[in-house]
Amino acid sequence: MMRPDMVYQYPIWAVGVSLAIIAVIGTILLEFVMRRLVSPTVRLQHNEIAAAIFSIIGVTYAVLLAFVAMLAWEGFNKAKAASYMEAVQVMDVFRTANTVSEPTRTNLIDDLSRYTVAVIATEWPAQAEGHVARAGDEYIARLDRLAAGLRSASQSDAGDYMLLVQSMTRLRDARQERLLAAETTIPGIVWFVLIVGGAITIAFGSFLGSPSVRMHLCMCSLLAVSGVLVLVLIIALSNPFRGDFRVSTAPFDYVLSQMARPG
Repeated sequence: MMRPDMVYQYPIWAVGVSLAIIAVIGTILLEFVMRRLVSPTVRLQHNEIAAAIFSIIGVTYAVLLAFVAMLAWEGFNKAKAASYMEAVQVMDVFRTANTVSEPTRTNLIDDLSRYTVAVIATEWPAQAEGHVARAGDEYIARLDRLAAGLRSASQSDAGDYMLLVQSMTRLRDARQERLLAAETTIPGIVWFVLIVGGAITIAFGSFLGSPSVRMHLCMCSLLAVSGVLVLVLIIALSNPFRGDFRVSTAPFDYVLSQMARPG
């Protein structure tokens, strides 16, 4: 069964080309149907009124496209920023863990490394498939227990305990922001309005009359392709952790490499 999210299983250029071809074919078929139903002469007589209405419809749809594209771009940037912030907080916890005494230090660093590996190897692939995995929750809980153990330890660890708690709090907040970004996408009703609005805009172009069939087909086809280009942009950005332009694990890979360095 076809699902809307199946577009992310293919390269974005293939999705764009496919949509553009479908839009152009639909435009051409619609134009030939309109020429059979309404003669070009009749349409030419109503061009002045039709052009005024078409400009209103076109501007309305253009504003809608721009608004949704802006929302998708902002969502993508927020997801990327949340991922980088989470990696930064992992590094902050790592630096703080290095200040505590053994054996808590080794246990903290081990669990933090396992958390980072879980994010890269389990949570990220799950996000790429369109769902959220919480494989890192186990290690966050273990880190919290280790940090709590410092509270009842020696007086010298009291300051380290406070720093570690603050770092862990920031890490949890950054993690929740990333998971929320992975679950947030453009609602289905917005996709429905975009597709129906685009179809109406292209269809209304067929009400305009033109002495040259080829010229009219070229203009309507270019209009359809321009709308498809923005639609492809929205598809690419609407799910920040999916598709060809998804947010990568690069910051976590870097943090993991830093934690693996001796000394």
